[in-house]
Amino acid sequence: MIADLPEGRRLIENGEVVIEKDRVVWIGQDFEGEVSARYDMGEALIGPGFVDLDALSDLDTTVLGMDNQPGWKKGRVWPTDYAARAYEMYSPEELAFQKRYAFAQLLLNGITSALPIASLFYRAWGETVAEFEAAAVAAEDLGLRVWLGPAYRSGGVILDAAGAMQPVFDEERGLTELAAAATFAGRVHGRAGGLISGMFAPDRVETCTEALLRQTFAHAGDMDLPVRLHMAQGEMELQTVRRLHGVTAPEWLDGLGLLSSRLIAPHATVATDEDLARYAANGVTVAHCPLVSGRHGSVLKSFSRLKAWASGWAWARIPRRPTWCSTWRRASSPTGLPRGAAMPGLRRISMMPQRSPVPMR
Repeated sequence: MIADLPEGRRLIENGEVVIEKDRVVWIGQDFEGEVSARYDMGEALIGPGFVDLDALSDLDTTVLGMDNQPGWKKGRVWPTDYAARAYEMYSPEELAFQKRYAFAQLLLNGITSALPIASLFYRAWGETVAEFEAAAVAAEDLGLRVWLGPAYRSGGVILDAAGAMQPVFDEERGLTELAAAATFAGRVHGRAGGLISGMFAPDRVETCTEALLRQTFAHAGDMDLPVRLHMAQGEMELQTVRRLHGVTAPEWLDGLGLLSSRLIAPHATVATDEDLARYAANGVTVAHCPLVSGRHGSVLKSFSRLKAWASGWAWARIPRRPTWCSTWRRASSPTGLPRGAAMPGLRRISMMPQRSPVPMR
């Protein structure tokens, strides 16, 4: 058993956990008090639940983009002739099943706190409130702590007849979706005894306008909720944002005054040293999934430099079904998200997923 004790993090062999209602009330060896039931978990490693800030919550949709290759040239983007008639490829029932199935898989891999993420490639535009209402029900039923919010966007990138990627925008549509997302977040925040919280999930940075981002962060500030925005994560985004704004995405948001400890920014694979310095100066959280990125030929330019920029941060290595996901976040975050232990300097905390996971809130 992995336990945080007054003298520090310790590994306790033949350890015991005593749970009363939804709280761990005792950890150690040879509990002498009365209990209503005992469970022998056998050869298992039991510890605090893992936290996944970029938790895949749909089925494997990569197969839907396999004919849109090569990825480095086209990306997972719509062709022009499809963009005008984009439709929902899954039914509401299938979307609800996706979340419930994925949530169960997260728990089986020891993840007890998650911020779901899904592809918009197969959607008519953004995600819907209805599917996230179903997600809230699934999370409560399964006992998974979640931060929920439908993804929305004010634009997208399409592939024209000449094979070039072009950004297109419908800002009003995005603002309408943001308003619905804000209402949803306010409605579900604190549900299930605090198990469910709201969040804001604007889609990739190249699909967002300034107005959408400013209003997003305004809502998030008023409601004290986190914002997750994928940025500095790929060449397509890098070139598109430079074409639109003349700078990298982190520099653009910094100029807008929107970088803050409220922001979670996957994946930083194309972030410059200057971008990382901006992240560090503003307390931005970087969520990075090295194995997933590696499958697409993308890696951090320098893991050691990223750790160096994270001076004064707490770092944790967290399993992501079934890969590793790394997160960096300041201990002073106001968003209510789980975070690493507050400590001076940088410290690594590594835990292996348990063989026989015991979902614990």
